[in-house]
Amino acid sequence: MFVVAHNGARIWGGAERATALLLAGLQARGHRVMLLCNDELVAGRAGEMGVPTRIVPLGGDGMIPHAIRLAAVLRRLRPDAFIVGTFRKLFLAALGGWLARVPRVVARVGLETDTPRSAKYRLALPRWVDAVVVNATRIRAAFDALPGLGPERVFVIHNGVVASERRQTHGAVRAQLGIAAEAPVVGAVARLAPQKRLDRLLRAVAALPAEVHCVVAGDGEERESLAALAEELGIAGRVRFLGHRDDTGDVLAALDVFVVSSDREGLSNAMLEALAAGVPIVSTAVSGADDALEPFADGSAPGIVVGSSDDDLASALRRLLTDAELRARMGEAGRRRAAERFSFDAMLDRWEAVLRP
Repeated sequence: MFVVAHNGARIWGGAERATALLLAGLQARGHRVMLLCNDELVAGRAGEMGVPTRIVPLGGDGMIPHAIRLAAVLRRLRPDAFIVGTFRKLFLAALGGWLARVPRVVARVGLETDTPRSAKYRLALPRWVDAVVVNATRIRAAFDALPGLGPERVFVIHNGVVASERRQTHGAVRAQLGIAAEAPVVGAVARLAPQKRLDRLLRAVAALPAEVHCVVAGDGEERESLAALAEELGIAGRVRFLGHRDDTGDVLAALDVFVVSSDREGLSNAMLEALAAGVPIVSTAVSGADDALEPFADGSAPGIVVGSSDDDLASALRRLLTDAELRARMGEAGRRRAAERFSFDAMLDRWEAVLRP
């Protein structure tokens, strides 16, 4: 099977990495793959993962010539399946796939807020897309209800976790960061963007005892404003902004608690890596938290889902940081959940079934 995907982002974030991992996984199973990109950054990062890439830009929804150009590229490539990987580009990308008569066009949706609300999308999606894949159960209901689409064309495929390699010990990572081995450490791996609400994490840390440190791995447009907020809150000396890191396993090794503080999120890939690494999680009630942190039948759970206030987050962090036994139980539950629900091979099996014309 020849699978082509399009990603319209100009940043390298979790969704872009997930698409590249999917294509790399399919390629490892013997399928031909290619990623069409809007941006050299995305193409370069995907290329480093062994995924063949090509720059095919798509503009805004009014740029119909871009869809026609994409259709011409797809006609030459003749894929068996085409994955539309960035929801804001779905209108043009799906139109291009339909014009090219690709046998199977699949939309990959990672956010609950990506549900099409305009008449244009509600008309286009059922006509140009053969299937919609969402990565969290909560997102599915909105698409099931779309006229002309129907639940038989909407599939939940959880992201599969590829545990990041851990190359250093807990103590060695902390030593590099200038943090004592016994100090409590919370942190996040995220793009520094408004919807990630890392300001909420910083405000929660400011409400915790002074020995608590915070580590944030990732980069983005909010880096300067978040650094300024840490100064304003008086916690700059115990917050480490690491920038983009490829050694996520080592970053997770330094943490006592992993935090997802977002306003909106699908199934966070960083959260899944924390599960697999056995790091307990505190998350706001984003879509993917239902699937990742749902308690087991015995009552154990990989983490805590909290409300949206700074106090809610601080309270949950305080509870975990003062209870080492609870953290250990949650870490074990996280490893179990990652193995049982978020297997990378199981994800590939489901994608192969959906992509076959």
